[in-house]
Amino acid sequence: MRRTSGRSLLAAVGFGVLAWVLAAIASLLYQAVAGDHQNVQVGYQAAAAGGVVWYLATAVSGFVATPIGEELIFRGVLANALGRYGAWISVLASATVFALVHGLNPVLPVAFVIGVVNALLLRRTGSVWPGIVVHGVNNALAISVPVIVALASS
Repeated sequence: MRRTSGRSLLAAVGFGVLAWVLAAIASLLYQAVAGDHQNVQVGYQAAAAGGVVWYLATAVSGFVATPIGEELIFRGVLANALGRYGAWISVLASATVFALVHGLNPVLPVAFVIGVVNALLLRRTGSVWPGIVVHGVNNALAISVPVIVALASS
């Protein structure tokens, strides 16, 4: 829970957008190879499209609470604990565990990309806060963009 600079947090917003793009590409590749086209985010997207109150509830849980909890566990605890085995073991192993916890589905490569980006940010900044921002931006885009597209097309 070390403090970090405003510059690191601002950069994390950009990394969040970049991670979302990379993760979307990774998910499409996974779907092409595995033939698994399920949308595991459909419940969140439906809730977010259910009106302002539901969108705000989804935002608090998906864009704020989930990133804080998951980053504290997977980067704050796991990646730091694995740091004694070296940087790459810490980054790749914590990202792999993070991805597997999200299931064998199109979210797996997304979670792996986010896990790698956030573990690298943790190593660079010494703080979980940039990773929390990246995770929140990724979740916000993953849930909100399909809702916005659906609303715009109706």
